[in-house]
Amino acid sequence: MSQKVSLLVALLALTFTAPGEEVEPVSERTEERFIPNYTAGEVSYLWSTRTDLDAFAGSDLQVQEASVKAPIPLFSNDASRLVTGVDFRWSGLDFGGPTVIADRLDLYRLQVPFDFWHSFNDRWKAWGRVAPGLFTDFENLDGDAFAITVLALGSYQFNLQFSAAFGVYYSRDLGEDRVLPALGLIWKPDPHWNIGLTFPRASVAYAPTDEWLFSIYAAPGGSGWSITDETTGQNRRLDYQSWRAAIGAEYQFATVGPAKFWAFLAGGWQFGQELQLRDGDTTLLETDLDHGQFISGGVRLRF
Repeated sequence: MSQKVSLLVALLALTFTAPGEEVEPVSERTEERFIPNYTAGEVSYLWSTRTDLDAFAGSDLQVQEASVKAPIPLFSNDASRLVTGVDFRWSGLDFGGPTVIADRLDLYRLQVPFDFWHSFNDRWKAWGRVAPGLFTDFENLDGDAFAITVLALGSYQFNLQFSAAFGVYYSRDLGEDRVLPALGLIWKPDPHWNIGLTFPRASVAYAPTDEWLFSIYAAPGGSGWSITDETTGQNRRLDYQSWRAAIGAEYQFATVGPAKFWAFLAGGWQFGQELQLRDGDTTLLETDLDHGQFISGGVRLRF
């Protein structure tokens, strides 16, 4: 699932314009696109209800997440832009009842992405990302804690209503390599509506005014980490995966000079949840989890 999440991050572009475009009304700027643009920062938090572990009677799990994204522009002109920065996410896994995992796990994803955008013309655009990082509990770092994702993506706009994206995605995550195609299609019947199928995400978005954006979406969640076994001190690989279906809203609540502050809130259903603990190629624990609910929110700063 950590690979799915990385691919999701690579394909999502809910609120950004493509580089080199002129300023548009917010109702158009907040539509989903394949090629994300520079955003000045984001903080967010997610809380989920407790869900039972099928393999352990009387055991359950609650997941919370908090993240900070702080991009730093390095270069920009009319056609191209290069940005680096820091993406940090904390995940708290709180177990109740008997399991083979510690009662509480504090897990982290720390990445330093490098993003490059180029606009060839009004129809063709490209985006490349290299994002090395660490997925770990920071107790005992090993080679599996190191992760890197690489994406090369092109976008072509057929007309005002249809756009398509294609490319390739590579990740080395928890010691495993994966190469996947990156494909997607977006249909915009008018400036206020947007329907996107950007694997593995599906969404419908509606912007009634320049300050509001509403959306319904389904997307994967979860991640993978290299963790330390408290009893043996040895490193293990933990994978938590889920799918999320939600309703969300964004609102531009303040403007200071060129800076625009947006608040966002989403909530919905978590399903298809699984938890796996491995020692190398040996599976120590594998269980499904019951369905549950989640809510997330935060603030974005854009220019």
